[in-house]
Amino acid sequence: MHGLSGKSRYVTVDGINIHYVEAGQGSPVMLYHGLASAVFTWRGNMTALSRHYRVFAFDVLGHGDSDKPDVDYYPWDVADVMGKAAGQLGLSKAAVIGNSAGGALGMMMAIKYPDLVSSLVLVGSSGLGKEVPPFIRLLSLPFVGNILQSHRLGGTRQMLQSVFYDRSKASQDLVDEMHRIRSMPGAKEAVVRTLRRTVNLRGVRDEFVLSDRLSALGIPIMLVWGAQDTMFSVSHAYRTSKLMPAARLEIFDQCGHWPHMEKAEEFNTLALDFLSSY
Repeated sequence: MHGLSGKSRYVTVDGINIHYVEAGQGSPVMLYHGLASAVFTWRGNMTALSRHYRVFAFDVLGHGDSDKPDVDYYPWDVADVMGKAAGQLGLSKAAVIGNSAGGALGMMMAIKYPDLVSSLVLVGSSGLGKEVPPFIRLLSLPFVGNILQSHRLGGTRQMLQSVFYDRSKASQDLVDEMHRIRSMPGAKEAVVRTLRRTVNLRGVRDEFVLSDRLSALGIPIMLVWGAQDTMFSVSHAYRTSKLMPAARLEIFDQCGHWPHMEKAEEFNTLALDFLSSY
């Protein structure tokens, strides 16, 4: 299972069950994973963060142990569901930490629900540039996505290794958990449909490049990136930092797309320092 310290719970939004893990007391912090992933990616962060905050790690709609309804997974609609889930839990003025597509989700939630999000930590985040690897663009094509999104165990291991600079971080228990959540009924469809709504052959669709909308939010933002991120180049972070000089920028060397996992101790120190500053 996910391996997080905390209690597994569900909140229901319009008949859809959203899974989350909760731990700690204090001001709320919400964690959002990336595409084709789940709450297990926060296993190195939950304990450290929950010593100081009330932490909610969510399985995003269509992922992990959340429901996978037969919908088109238009990202703004997903943001609406996840925002309503937070509202059902009585959350407001929460810090959001989002990795990859979870970062873009956090940005969209801040835009749609300004009273909900008090600050953003964007970790190797999508939504800050059009450029994505060729295989991601190919996945957006009809039929190709269905073929390439195979949930064979070997494919799962290969995918996990690609998010780390140090491939040994793709341990067997991580491979097993990733394989479990990717093999669930409806999981592959959710990923492929999300990709097709978000990406085309030219890269990320313009409506999901949100960097020029961040300043208007008027909230503290920290960008955290792995220098060797092969999913979303570190150039996205540098470019966004120039657009938003007030945003804090932290780059981890010898680190890939999941710095919160690959450099968990250093990430936790950074995140706690940032969160305690506001």
